Amino acid sequence: MVETLFQRIKHEELCPQCGSPLQIKQGKKGLFLGCSAYPECDYLRPLQRSEHKVLKTLDEICPKCGNLLQLKQGSFGMFIGCSHYPECDFVVREESETEEKITCPECKTGHLISRRGRQGKIFYGCNNFPKCKFSLPAKPYAVPCPTCHFPLSLLKSEDREKQIFQCANKTCRHIFEQ
Repeated sequence: MVETLFQRIKHEELCPQCGSPLQIKQGKKGLFLGCSAYPECDYLRPLQRSEHKVLKTLDEICPKCGNLLQLKQGSFGMFIGCSHYPECDFVVREESETEEKITCPECKTGHLISRRGRQGKIFYGCNNFPKCKFSLPAKPYAVPCPTCHFPLSLLKSEDREKQIFQCANKTCRHIFEQ
């Protein structure tokens, strides 16, 4: 008897966290393997690695793991990261010394930093993410709202004589002059 040239071989991979079978799923960034026991188990792994083109290996050492740092080109532009990614996920983040550090009004332990979203747009979020998910769509100012006394406001417009702010509290959104 002649065997067929193509045989169906079912390859089943098990979740390293809980032992359940992994399934191929479609997400915003393409196909990935996800645990079939979701939402009890949140394990996932991308099927194709996101490509970061290495432009140059630098002489500086990664403070997290001790390997060399590299200048890379990613989907949001150039950045400096560890040469042993994904084992080490260290990335150099540019923090401006002139910007005042604003304490997160939700968790009260972190501070708000600028971040870049999926579409490349800048927003401000707590540096304790993912524990604290507080975020604002624009740069916050430490100007308290006269109505609800929320400690942060967003600058709507300004001219030579006045500044117009909007309360950053999602339930208030009061607009006032300063």
